[in-house]
Amino acid sequence: MASDTRAGAAPDYEGEGTLVNFVKFMLVGIVNTAVGYVLFALFYLLLGSHQLAITLATACGVVFNFHSTARLVFRNRKFFVLLPFAAGYAAVWLVDILLLNELTALALSPLVGQTLALPLLALLSYAINRYLVFRRAPMKTIRS
Repeated sequence: MASDTRAGAAPDYEGEGTLVNFVKFMLVGIVNTAVGYVLFALFYLLLGSHQLAITLATACGVVFNFHSTARLVFRNRKFFVLLPFAAGYAAVWLVDILLLNELTALALSPLVGQTLALPLLALLSYAINRYLVFRRAPMKTIRS
C-alpha cells in the first residue's frame, strides 16, 4: 500500500487543486488589486509620474499582498518566502512599467492603461507565486 505526502507542505494545503488555488488567488487578488490601484491612482495624481506611482504602489503593496496571498491563498505563514515574494513583485513591476510605457505611447492615459494592464499582471503574478514562490516539494510515494 502506498501513501502520498508532500515534504514541507502545510497539512491543510494538501489536496487543494490548482483550480481551487487559482480561484482563491483571484478572489484575494480583487482586494489586492483594488488596494494597489487606489495607491497607484493616488500617487499618480499627486506626483504626475506613472513610473514613480507604479514603484511606490508596488512597494506599499508587497507587504499587504504578502500577508493576504501567503496566508489566505497558499496557507503559508513562513516569512522566509517574503524575499522571493518581493522578487516576484519586482518582475511584475518591471513588466508593468514596460507595458504602461507602451500603452501611454499609444495616447492612453496612465489611469486607463493601468486598468487595461491589470488582467495580464494578475495572471503573471499568479504564475510567479504559484510556481516559483509558493511551490510545493514534489510528491513522494512512501511504500509500506
